Amino acid sequence: MKDELTRFGNNSLAIMELALDWRDGTRTFTDRIVARRMNVWRDIFPPRLRDLLEGKAEGETVRLDYAPGELIPPRHDSLVGTMDTRRFNGPMIGGHPVLPRVGRFYPQGLFSGIAGVYPGTMTPARITALEGRTMTLDRNHPLAGRPLTLTATLQTVQDKVADTGGLLSHWGEELCDNGPGMQARLEAGPTVFLAESFLHRPDDDDARFYAAPRITGHVDARASENLSAMYARHLRPGMAVLDLMSSVQSHLPDDLDLRVTGLGMNGEEMTNNPALAQHVVHDLNIDPAIPVQGPFDAVTLSLSVEYLTDPLAVLQSAHSLLAPGGVILIGVSDRWFPTKAVRGWLELHEFERPGFLLQLLEEAGFTGAMGSESIRHDWRPQDDRHFLETRGFSDPIHAIHAYKK
Repeated sequence: MKDELTRFGNNSLAIMELALDWRDGTRTFTDRIVARRMNVWRDIFPPRLRDLLEGKAEGETVRLDYAPGELIPPRHDSLVGTMDTRRFNGPMIGGHPVLPRVGRFYPQGLFSGIAGVYPGTMTPARITALEGRTMTLDRNHPLAGRPLTLTATLQTVQDKVADTGGLLSHWGEELCDNGPGMQARLEAGPTVFLAESFLHRPDDDDARFYAAPRITGHVDARASENLSAMYARHLRPGMAVLDLMSSVQSHLPDDLDLRVTGLGMNGEEMTNNPALAQHVVHDLNIDPAIPVQGPFDAVTLSLSVEYLTDPLAVLQSAHSLLAPGGVILIGVSDRWFPTKAVRGWLELHEFERPGFLLQLLEEAGFTGAMGSESIRHDWRPQDDRHFLETRGFSDPIHAIHAYKK
């Protein structure tokens, strides 16, 4: 019988999901991208991946393990050095200067006097120590020195009819060089996140802002599906779930018969949320103590954590309401109400935010398994009103999880 499946080869065009799995001590991470325009003849693949994909068809998956230094450059001591803090040229955000902080990542272009580095250089570097006017800067890749696992899943494969030129994509760099690894903790101690004015907001009048209902989603439909799928990996049928900062959507899977209690700022929004069995109107920025009875099997906090002015107190309250073995799930993206997000959230790199939240979760008492998952460059629905301005890219999603022992 003739094989009618189109097979991956040198003359193929493909769409592929690439997933990078890595660990930071007991924390586990999975970072995904959708390789949307893969030209097999022209593009550059991670080591051994091209050969392993040969002959594979749509829906098939391959997996590769990489030793430290094999997928990304090995760690070099020559990329770690000290310098005067006056060589840091931080921008202004929200009327406040960005200052060097221990454990934080910054674009290398903010540091003057580094050979081969220019003001527009966005490659990250981490400040690992700071004493007086002397700081230690680590310019190694955030994943340097770690073993990595790459999983590639073919979504579509088609034969190329013609080739008229175009961009060359380096898929190892696309996957690894835009943030993964920045979630990792600093070995020497906690990162200094909550510095001066970090939790300040341009608009602190929440009662006025949330008085009128907004019966709309805050990310595109594909991003919501991705967040729901990430949550589903930690949920079981029949769980009691507390949905903090709830609205018209809870981004929960609808096939698990969950018993969901919503807590948010607008009752009409929550009344229009079909996932909620009941809801409570409460402002966590006025009182971070959650006014409901536990225990719950899971707590979710979706696309709103950046609005909290005392996130640690809220997470401590959530921890107290979880049953032993319960999980908190926090979803974040790059869309928010500009005047309501705390200033420090805007300063953090997209991939630093999960690290910030994981550090807070540990401080709040979560000592079980924890980590995060992300996906970028997925397809935005064509009927989405932001399709053209986003070039069809779905909103990025990060889902942070932490278990209570």
